[in-house]
Amino acid sequence: MLMRVRERANEVQIELSGVAGRQESVLAALDACQRCISGASSAPASVRVRARADGMQVRLRPSEGEQLDVQEIYRCLRRALIERSRTVLVPRTVG
Repeated sequence: MLMRVRERANEVQIELSGVAGRQESVLAALDACQRCISGASSAPASVRVRARADGMQVRLRPSEGEQLDVQEIYRCLRRALIERSRTVLVPRTVG
């Protein structure tokens, strides 16, 4: 899975490719990362998702007067999607 997170105007755009069959996992990761997406506010950011067979585009808009931390969003999603799946795939050794 490849992921690109960038800021454009007043929104954060997340592009994912190689997600075939894992769209639910991506949505779950976005939900789990709600704190970094919403920043310090308790009001959720606006989230728009466009899914294709092997890719997804997500656009996040902050609540009025708030700002999104692009680096924190990237780190949170990376932990939830990429690093966690690597940990699951690593075989455990008995010994």
